[in-house]
Amino acid sequence: MENRALLAFGLSLLVFILWGLFLAKISPPPPPQDQMAEVEPRSQERLPSLPGPEIPALPSPSLPSVAPGAGVTVPAPPAQAPAARVPEMQPEILVDVVKGDTTLTFSSRGGVLKHVKLHQYTNLEGDGPIELIPQVPGAPYPLTLETGHPAVDRVLMNGHFQPSKEFIEISESNPSPDLVFHMQHPTGFEVTRTFHFEWDDALISVDTRIEAPNMTAENLQYSVIWGPGLGGQLDVTADFISFSGPTAFVNNERVETQPGDMDQPIDFRGDIQWISFQNKYFAAALIPDEGIKSARIVKKSDEEVYVGLNFESVQSAASTRHLLFIGTKNLETLEDSGHKLFRLIDYGWLGNKFAFLVKPMLKALGFFYGIIGNYGWAIIGLTFVIKIILFPLTHKSFKSMKGMQKIAPYIKVIQERHKGDRQKINEEMIGLYKKYKVNPLGGCLPMLLQIPVFISLYHALFFSIELRGAPFMLWIQDLSVQDPYYVTPVVMGATMFLQQKLTPSTADPVQQKIFMFMPILFTFLFITFPAGLVLYWTVNNLLTIAQQYYIYHIAKD
Repeated sequence: MENRALLAFGLSLLVFILWGLFLAKISPPPPPQDQMAEVEPRSQERLPSLPGPEIPALPSPSLPSVAPGAGVTVPAPPAQAPAARVPEMQPEILVDVVKGDTTLTFSSRGGVLKHVKLHQYTNLEGDGPIELIPQVPGAPYPLTLETGHPAVDRVLMNGHFQPSKEFIEISESNPSPDLVFHMQHPTGFEVTRTFHFEWDDALISVDTRIEAPNMTAENLQYSVIWGPGLGGQLDVTADFISFSGPTAFVNNERVETQPGDMDQPIDFRGDIQWISFQNKYFAAALIPDEGIKSARIVKKSDEEVYVGLNFESVQSAASTRHLLFIGTKNLETLEDSGHKLFRLIDYGWLGNKFAFLVKPMLKALGFFYGIIGNYGWAIIGLTFVIKIILFPLTHKSFKSMKGMQKIAPYIKVIQERHKGDRQKINEEMIGLYKKYKVNPLGGCLPMLLQIPVFISLYHALFFSIELRGAPFMLWIQDLSVQDPYYVTPVVMGATMFLQQKLTPSTADPVQQKIFMFMPILFTFLFITFPAGLVLYWTVNNLLTIAQQYYIYHIAKD
């Protein structure tokens, strides 16, 4: 029975891994956008728009006024206009906001967010910090305001927003600064954007006030967008479980959207907690607060997908507030931020079932790191603790397997003696179990109880942002990617083989051959796994081997 349980556990785990690889093949993650060339400024000829009403063109502000109620729009400034009269032609001002290891760069051209750099993490090339805003030629930057009308959007996208400051450092001595952008356009548009930061809060408050007295009859509808996409995505084969792309949390449900499946904009209404772009380690989420009526996902091309919030507006005026989260998907930070942001982390179908175990393991990993200062040794320490907690179960399992090994010859005699009489075989085997005090299920149930622990720890290590770029020792300088020399997978396979050799077997020859093949198969599978996962599995195997040796060769009972 115990050998069948081992076989079932191994095959189940194999199916779990192969299913993930299969999903990666049929739905591979999009290529990282943060490696695309940067063009500054982005093209002003590109006129982004969300679907909206058609509006007739507005005459130049210098022309006579239009009769009340007549349709009007904002034109592009004349090419021959003096620079002093055209806000779009004023020099761009970049404002850096520094908070710890993160630098946010805002632009006066549109009052948008142009760069978000995480200095504690390096990009794939290792030559600079992670950039979370893809630099896509011609595309609007995140937090751009849109209406759906090209002329109006040209003003909102390229208009000069005068900043209140040119540099901000958020610290304990400056814990609650504001950054205000104000645009007064010759056509009558007046827009004020206020960004409020808190030293002890990961969320940024964004207040937007729009006045358009010349556009009251048109009742323009405004949106704030994030896109196209999100930087910081990994290009590694181990990243096959996590979803990367537009994600919303609406009506207490996490909704993932594959851009390839979109043929028209998707609108969300109801209880909208957030709408975001996210990948394995990073996320940018727009969180409604005041004056927000809906959220949406818009696909403008195969390369450009945006998420956004739609404002409530009255006669082309709007006064709204939303929150912005941009950064790493650190579990503790997301939980402290509220708004159910912790649901940005998705552990997969199995992982979500055991999320109640994943969170404590992540916190335990952080605890060991705080003591040791190395995530590789923290994983080893966590493995020891888990092994100690599960020691009674595994000890009972191995003792039961040892007992089954002792009575295996008697079982074969009974099977030969009553060949074809299943009832008689069962009766004598039950008597045999009672005589030698052996429980045939004793080797199965403890092992099955360990499966949730393994799955939860697997996902805890796989999705842990802390492992990204974290070195261990010698050649392992990043626990989140595969071992570059394949040493640890080979060692792991060797420990699996040794573990099988120490395990007493009552299996038939076919099962034994399958068991002998599994270490080889798992070695090849683990070659692409993050080194942190392989390290856990290897250490766990070594501890199991030590426990087996003690029970089978040293213990007398």
